[in-house]
Amino acid sequence: MSAYTMASEIIFPESRGRAGFGMKRVSEIHTEKGWKEFTGTAEIVLPRNASDFRRIEADNLFELGDPVVIRFGYGSGDMPVEFAGYLSDVADGVPYRLKCEDEMFKLKRGAVTVSKKDITLKKLLETVAPGYAVECPDIPLGMVRYTNVAPIAILENLKKELGIYTYFVDRVLHAVDGNSQSGETIKVLLERNAVSEDLNKKSRADEKVLVKFKSLQRNGKYITHEEGDENGTVQVRNWPYLTKAEIEARAKRIIELQKKKGFDGTVTLFGIPRAYPGIKVELKSLFYKNMEGTFYVDKVVKDFSKGGVRQQLTIGNKAE
Repeated sequence: MSAYTMASEIIFPESRGRAGFGMKRVSEIHTEKGWKEFTGTAEIVLPRNASDFRRIEADNLFELGDPVVIRFGYGSGDMPVEFAGYLSDVADGVPYRLKCEDEMFKLKRGAVTVSKKDITLKKLLETVAPGYAVECPDIPLGMVRYTNVAPIAILENLKKELGIYTYFVDRVLHAVDGNSQSGETIKVLLERNAVSEDLNKKSRADEKVLVKFKSLQRNGKYITHEEGDENGTVQVRNWPYLTKAEIEARAKRIIELQKKKGFDGTVTLFGIPRAYPGIKVELKSLFYKNMEGTFYVDKVVKDFSKGGVRQQLTIGNKAE
């Protein structure tokens, strides 16, 4: 990595009547984003004595809700955007510590009321997150009723009741009920690209699961179905308007995803190849062939500091 020059830029767009500005000097950057988690986060540590502060007004420089864009990487060209969102906490002092959240910051605030006899998932998300593009299967949810609740409370209910995960990629709200990644696959040779690995091979015997399904029918009655291991971890699903065959197919899919052989753990990479949420990773090894395969990436954690760029990938199920 010594052949590459590290660079970073923190951009604070215009806000509250304050002019926008950027800073290229930064002590540390930490970002976290996973498709199973609602909110992507970042933390920035800025040196208080940086020359950048002498050319801008220091009073009220940072406030809760201010937009922020974080770029870092290698080289002198256009650096990739590693995070875009809003300041969620400002620790004034020496040095400045700024905590940030992605677009989910907006959905944690305010309140919405939704009352529909028959609505689809996409229409519900478009209602609770107006102004955002939505990517999700357009599946029926039946009747929903939420009164004066924060939008994220509805997303939490979708996760609890239906097993639907919601997360942002840029300004697009995604909703999925399993491995969602359809993005590119990066190739990693562990002995060349990895700083370290902490992988434990998962056993089918250790992944016991019992799915309990309940589906409201249009006549007001319910179809119920249980499938899986009697003493397994219980997963409850309450999907409306499904046939018995559809319930059985979905239950089998949940169990299949849970029991897929894969790894439980992380791989820490240098800054290249660049990883980001939504990718898959193809692992190769010169010595450990049992670690090879293509896997979904559940979470990406990145650190930028004087020690270099590090990317910690949480490895999920094995991709087909």
